[in-house]
Amino acid sequence: MELVFNELSFLPHSNNEVVLKNQFYDMLKVFEHIQGKYGFKHIIFPSNIGDTLVTAGKTFLQWVYAIPHQGEKNKILSLVKRPFGNDVLENQVMELNRYYYHNEEAGIIEKYCVGLAISYLKDKVAISLASNPCWCLPHITFKEIIDDELNTQDVIAGNIAVNVSLDDVKVQKALMYAGELELIESPLSPGDKDINLRDDHGKDKLKAFAKRILHSKHIISIINSLPFNPNDINLIKEIYPDGKIELVLYWESAGYGMVIQTTGRNYRETEAIAEIIKQRFDR
Repeated sequence: MELVFNELSFLPHSNNEVVLKNQFYDMLKVFEHIQGKYGFKHIIFPSNIGDTLVTAGKTFLQWVYAIPHQGEKNKILSLVKRPFGNDVLENQVMELNRYYYHNEEAGIIEKYCVGLAISYLKDKVAISLASNPCWCLPHITFKEIIDDELNTQDVIAGNIAVNVSLDDVKVQKALMYAGELELIESPLSPGDKDINLRDDHGKDKLKAFAKRILHSKHIISIINSLPFNPNDINLIKEIYPDGKIELVLYWESAGYGMVIQTTGRNYRETEAIAEIIKQRFDR
């Protein structure tokens, strides 16, 4: 799962490279915060990010290589890797020249926007530097040219930046459900999948249920037993972005439960797998 860097958030250009570095690091802190919570693994940068002007006189690479602290320099460079924008777009690359951003108040006049366009075309969330209030909104509106007469329509990309509240329900939904849904399968046969359960009362019932659900191609293993949950009324107790799901046999009076590892790589995939399990194995 990926966020898309909004390269226009270098605008308006700052001539203070220390301020720019701090803004970039603040953005990385936001990314690191949501990595574990939502399962994001990568920031997609525009394919030409190295040549993008980040100050009035320096490109991205010139700016990074001028950072005196080697550790800070390496951390930024380590993020800039494939897939880049063109890799993600594939046959939609030629559509990029249809999208531009215009904001007279910020001094940004009809600038082509690669990151925002990718976010819109691929249903992903953008991530921006907090260099201007216009980049600190949960949604950014920009223009799409829709015909040869250069008529336009407004389009919107979800956006994350330092001052965007991660507690906002709309922001959370954008992060949880960004991108296309693609479920992968476990290469293991049911007999090769591990079952680890505590030697507690009800282990036999949990093990019997575990053997049944391990036939699901999206389940990798049974991690452990849960404490008893006699008051639960649903099979699915909790879903996590790293593919773990807590299940409760609510039809048993003691509420026996287990933690399973699925092939889910983010919250959206894990939620979809949980729904498959519910449809197949719920009472």
